[in-house]
Amino acid sequence: MSSFNYLTNDPGLHLACDDGSLIHPARWQGSHALFILSSPTKSFWLLSRRHSQSSPCEERGVLIGDITFYAVRGAHRLTSHLTFPEITGWASSEGDDARWTEGRAHLELEDALRKGTGMLSIEVCSTGPYHLERESSQLSRMSEAELSLPHIQ
Repeated sequence: MSSFNYLTNDPGLHLACDDGSLIHPARWQGSHALFILSSPTKSFWLLSRRHSQSSPCEERGVLIGDITFYAVRGAHRLTSHLTFPEITGWASSEGDDARWTEGRAHLELEDALRKGTGMLSIEVCSTGPYHLERESSQLSRMSEAELSLPHIQ
């Protein structure tokens, strides 16, 4: 039986909120994924497929640039993924305007934004390609503990 190696450039981008809910993009506008945050949240995980640039030890998710939260009181640019070197799920920085995720990256909203609802715009500067066959075999080998997200406090 032969196996096929399917490729996709779809990053499978979605958010996992601190209450356990998953949010998929409401739409894409160019390279920006737009998410509707209908309930207040403190933080979330940015989840995507992963691909290997040069070796399996250096798997990357998506290259993220601008992140902006649009609320009733205006637009607020989030920069923690660009300015803090040690954030769970983010690879080392490659510049001042974008950073790779490792497929599961943590982001916290600033205190002023945690109480509101709005739209989150995430600029995706670069993606895969992603191997779909490899993705399905990786998921089948993972235990339930590896697939579950830690509780965010």
